[in-house]
Amino acid sequence: MIKIFIDAGHGGPDPGAVGNDVIEEYVNLNVALALARCLNSAGYETMLYRSTQDENVLDDKNSDLSNRANMANRWGADYFISIHTNSSERPQAQGAEAYVYNLGGTAERLAQSILSSISSQLGSVNRGVFPARFAVLRRTRMPAVLLELGYLTNSTEALNLNSPAWQRAVANAICQGIINYTGSPS
Repeated sequence: MIKIFIDAGHGGPDPGAVGNDVIEEYVNLNVALALARCLNSAGYETMLYRSTQDENVLDDKNSDLSNRANMANRWGADYFISIHTNSSERPQAQGAEAYVYNLGGTAERLAQSILSSISSQLGSVNRGVFPARFAVLRRTRMPAVLLELGYLTNSTEALNLNSPAWQRAVANAICQGIINYTGSPS
């Protein structure tokens, strides 16, 4: 069975980005919970870093980021998916993007599959896959993807990000992107 570790970014003392009445940590959590339900229904095994605002979240940010990666490593996850919501000083910035530790490997191909699914199912702008040295990408031993689902600083995308229906829809699109990439989960 394929094991997917789902990291709802931020939480606890760190709300993440805030703007247009959107608080990132809550969007991330709602999408992560819906993604876990979708993947479980499709036959994947999932583990959530947090299923509440505070669960497993450590007060020290560096320790918390290490804890997220360490938990996935100990569990033996096949893939690591971190859910985030973007912000920008430019209110017109829009779309979904993904980050991986290195381009050219499994993580990039998985990220491309997820972004293609989000773009085709929700009409979101596909901003592409970029390399990054984020702690959860550096410290995981499995292919890891950090997703930025949209810009809460964009008034139109903020309405979507705050919508429970859109949160479920983007979770289903992420789920379909994972299924498209991995094939049968067992």
